Amino acid sequence: MTPIDIYNQVYTFSSLPTTIICDLHSACSPQKKKSYLCSHAGSKTPVIDFDNVKTRADIAQGVESRKSVDALTVSPSRTFLCFIELKSWDLLITYNGSEKNVRKQVAKYSSDLPTKLSDSMQICEEITNNPDTFDECKIIYILITDISVEDDGISALSSDLMALAGISSDLKELCNSLSKGVMDGITSVETRYWECRSFDRNISVL
Repeated sequence: MTPIDIYNQVYTFSSLPTTIICDLHSACSPQKKKSYLCSHAGSKTPVIDFDNVKTRADIAQGVESRKSVDALTVSPSRTFLCFIELKSWDLLITYNGSEKNVRKQVAKYSSDLPTKLSDSMQICEEITNNPDTFDECKIIYILITDISVEDDGISALSSDLMALAGISSDLKELCNSLSKGVMDGITSVETRYWECRSFDRNISVL
């Protein structure tokens, strides 16, 4: 199946209209009493709330709650089906900023992220009722973060106060290095590690 065929069937199955990653991201969702990090309007790219899809699919299949990615979309060129996972390093650094806690969180990512992808793909196969759903489909698995993924981490801090408080770019660089390592370890599909503010720009060229 093509990426757009799969996307359309999953959208039809979903009980909700499309949304944007900003409204699903714990870092800036107004529904979680936060403000958009990138602009007042947020992302312009429509995505499917895949947690909602997973819940409906679990009920339909009569199975216990599975893991799932946060969102699903198709690239503007319709070349790629994009599974999207949203994480917030900024919150962890702000409230529990230490190398030990970063490494502990990454260990959890290493376990959870591959399972979230495989469970989400299985759900898509159930929705399409086709065991060969992905035979002709190019997939990209995207991990989204709320910190800068540029090499010059300190200049890209969202708040200079964080730097003044003693949170150095080293910790952010560790977050990025370990996160990229987790995504590089997933070899079954193409992967990306992007900052949320760059999501629209990055996906526009896919």
